[in-house]
Amino acid sequence: MGVMTDRAGDERFEATVTTRVRWPELCLLMVATLLALIGGGAARAAETMTLHIPSKKMILPNGLTVVVSPKDKLPIAHLSVRFRVGSAYDPEEKAGLADLTARLLDKGTTTRTATAIAEELDFLGARLEASAGGTGSTVSLSLLAKDIDRGLALFADILQDSRFDTAELERERTSMLSQIQQRRVNPRQVVSEAFREVLYGEHPLHRPISGYASTVPQITRDDVLAFYQRFYVPNNAILVMVGDFSEARMLEVIERALGGWQARPLDQLTLPQPAPTQGKQVRVVDMEVNQSYVQFGHLSVRRADPQFAALRAMNYILGGGGFVSRLTRSIREEQGLAYSVHSDIVGGSQFPGFFYAGLQTRIDTTSQALNSLFAVIDRMKQAPVSADELTDMKLYYEGSLPRRAESYGQAAGLLLDGEFFGLPDDYWESEIRHIQRLTPEAIQQLAQRYLDTDNFVLTLVSKRAQLSLAETPIPPEAIRYVPAP
Repeated sequence: MGVMTDRAGDERFEATVTTRVRWPELCLLMVATLLALIGGGAARAAETMTLHIPSKKMILPNGLTVVVSPKDKLPIAHLSVRFRVGSAYDPEEKAGLADLTARLLDKGTTTRTATAIAEELDFLGARLEASAGGTGSTVSLSLLAKDIDRGLALFADILQDSRFDTAELERERTSMLSQIQQRRVNPRQVVSEAFREVLYGEHPLHRPISGYASTVPQITRDDVLAFYQRFYVPNNAILVMVGDFSEARMLEVIERALGGWQARPLDQLTLPQPAPTQGKQVRVVDMEVNQSYVQFGHLSVRRADPQFAALRAMNYILGGGGFVSRLTRSIREEQGLAYSVHSDIVGGSQFPGFFYAGLQTRIDTTSQALNSLFAVIDRMKQAPVSADELTDMKLYYEGSLPRRAESYGQAAGLLLDGEFFGLPDDYWESEIRHIQRLTPEAIQQLAQRYLDTDNFVLTLVSKRAQLSLAETPIPPEAIRYVPAP
């Protein structure tokens, strides 16, 4: 559904900016890893899987949190830095500032032009990515281990001395505005953005990561530079490195490259918590479409909530398990009302995340699909799940554990999320153990507490003249009709 396909929590609302470079050597090495994993998979299939990612953490004198993890299957390295800042910290009138800042990081430094950076990445066969999320912004670099010194020098230059050239800024601004225009005519994006706007209300997370057509033109180079200087500081960052080195070697090269990065007093904004979802809030966007696009949900829990893993397990049975989930069986397989239907629990960082379910259906079957959606959710609360459903869910999560860190980037992502969200060591294993202890009655209790068909946000993109919601349990006064964006 729209942009809700990436990370946990408010980080799921994310626009990713990728530096497109050729990295054939890394691709070949990754293919080799995949083949090796496939070859060894049969011997492990029947075992209870564990996933140990050895790591060491330290905090440099400049405040930079560093986590390193040796991995020797391939001669490569992956580095990710996440800053504790994202679009939630944009001024309302300059929404898109965090995104524009991230997009410009590799577009020139005080010593390198954008072309020089691109050429150096190409020469190294490296890949650089930068993105802004709701409360975090991430910069990542993948390269061959033999090039770590040169790669880290480039990485450090980008993190510390980006130039934000005016011409490059205008090019990125034009690109952002073009993408915003494309979103306005994409019903999947429209329904997702409408859902976020109603769900988070007056909270800054209601805004799209890349802002609006009215706000992006207001962002100046001074705004970008001030944002960068304020938030892109080592004492506001977490760096994770996974590579074919010893822990000592990784700490050595990181400290040499980034130990001189100057800390600054961190004047972090204090943002309020979003208001809980109350009552039925329905928004219908009138567009010239041939089907209804539906998104339903409400605020839920933070990623660090002790019940988060259990909620994901409950959701697997409800709508996250594809063809074995209840929503797919009822709405797609039994009634033929939708080609795709799914649900998810998304954990927030310092703010609550959300539960959502999405589907597309014919305009004349919208009410039937909505009633089925409500009914399936309510049945989760009315009776325990079956033994077969519970067994299938547990097997899925147990089997998925080793796949979560097949690549160096995945391993780095687990470690980075652990630090960013404040999760316990080896949380990926403890969460699986938690899931394995769940009973049908526990799943029911979770549904009763965390699924709500009385207090929710429902957004639809549909053709108003053909849409009727009279046969749903939605009071007319809860419905607001708005024109297409």
